[in-house]
Amino acid sequence: MARIVAAAALFVLAACGSSEQRAEKAAVRADVFYARRDLYSARIEIKRAIGAQDDVPEYWARLARVELADGHYLEAYQAYARVVELDSDNDEAIQTMAELSYQAGSFEDAERLADKILEHQPRSLRMLLVKGAVAASRRQVPEARAIAERMLSIDPTNEGATILLARVINMGGDREPAITLLETSIAKDGESVVKLMALLDLYTGRDDFPRVARSFARLFALQPGNADLRLEYAKLLYERGRPDRALGMLARLSRRHRGDPAIEQRIVDLWTEVGSDRVDVDAVQRFVATTGDAPMKVALGHLLLDQKRYADVETVLRPHIDKGEISAAKVEADVLYAGALAGLGRSAEALALVDKVLKFDPSNPRALLMQVRVSVASGDLARALNDAQTLVRDNPGMAEGRVALASIYVRRNEKILADAAFARAMNELPDNAQMLTAYVDYLRGTQREAMAREVAKRFSRNNPRMLAGWKVRTELCLAADDKPCLTETLYALDQVVGARQVRQKIEARMPAFAAAVKAAVAKREQEDNRKASGVMDKPAGQETPSCGTTGMPC
Repeated sequence: MARIVAAAALFVLAACGSSEQRAEKAAVRADVFYARRDLYSARIEIKRAIGAQDDVPEYWARLARVELADGHYLEAYQAYARVVELDSDNDEAIQTMAELSYQAGSFEDAERLADKILEHQPRSLRMLLVKGAVAASRRQVPEARAIAERMLSIDPTNEGATILLARVINMGGDREPAITLLETSIAKDGESVVKLMALLDLYTGRDDFPRVARSFARLFALQPGNADLRLEYAKLLYERGRPDRALGMLARLSRRHRGDPAIEQRIVDLWTEVGSDRVDVDAVQRFVATTGDAPMKVALGHLLLDQKRYADVETVLRPHIDKGEISAAKVEADVLYAGALAGLGRSAEALALVDKVLKFDPSNPRALLMQVRVSVASGDLARALNDAQTLVRDNPGMAEGRVALASIYVRRNEKILADAAFARAMNELPDNAQMLTAYVDYLRGTQREAMAREVAKRFSRNNPRMLAGWKVRTELCLAADDKPCLTETLYALDQVVGARQVRQKIEARMPAFAAAVKAAVAKREQEDNRKASGVMDKPAGQETPSCGTTGMPC
């Protein structure tokens, strides 16, 4: 019995020792993979280390770094929270959690964690920046400015402090001094990506396209291989009505990354997002003919279908559809081809093709939407209604399905159901411009102009940076000759990217009113500047931090 007990004890000790050894070896392998930027393998290995020994703070910290590098911010936060459970004084974990809390809009948590570090490190620039960013997001202008100036007194070259101060100055209504501050800092201390992104944001908000273009050029010089910047610039060019320059940018990007499916897909996504009304479809067709493969041709099919160029869709997509059984790789082309057939009056062929797609993939939302549209075009409203209800039930976030369902109720003269469908869709998709346009068109078609203006007003106030909403509201205000509405619109458009043409439209349509509106806008700006110079009340709830249009970290 004694020998058995002793052997069992030795087995337990050996198991403990091997557990520690396994954890150490896995952690070493994780470090090797992390250094190679193989984050997938690094995550697997460090989780093995944690599985063998889950009470070592450093292992959790390494997992957090991997998740952070991979853009998994919630997972990184949770891993760092475990570090703090095991080591309550771990500065790295606390500081990163403070920054992640700020980025997530949890300002109270961000301040609490930052203060915990500042208690014993009062000159921590990293945590002072968190405090200053929180104050700026709450529009507490004096507090944010004081923190930025304190940071610069500690380190006059600190980038975060310089950008924070520029942001605060701009919030006070002085955009040009904010730009000068950043340009001076760049001239003195050199260019950096974060400073140029902040500068780009200021120029974009001012609608100063020449200097926006120069800022992008400077960023390209700093990061010649950054595809994200070039895609962002191409999107801006489309939005500013320069499709030829945008296509030129995409052509160069495509040549640089020839055969890269990820880049091709992002170009496709860009065209889909921008829409056929901004894209020179004929130029895209020539571009795709020489450089594009199947995904780009499918994207071209989307654009052509949007413009109801059904014969062109049929020509472009005919070589890329399934000739026999449906395959996953060609489903999207099949659905678009069915839309072209319906547009050409070949509804029976279109429905037969869509039916084959749905037998292969019964939950395919694009196929079901196409079936709804073909059924409506052929006059089969009963079938269209049944399919549209299924589409909305299974895909509540799909605006096209919502619009299709409401439109079917309109065609069936079921006004109460149409009203309810549109109203519910706007409540559940409050930031969808397509849904807004459809609802406003419906309300105007039923002679409810005042209600349409109220819907557009609510949308634009809830989505103050979305140009599409302000365009809709501008048309309604002009039609109603609503001067207070136009005053508010002109004032708001000054802060919206790409809004110059909308402002000019208002001024051209109502030249006699333009001067009075500009005076009212100037007066309102002066009032806002006066308020910004004093202490602002702290909002009741949390807000999502906003650093403008570029999406740069605040």
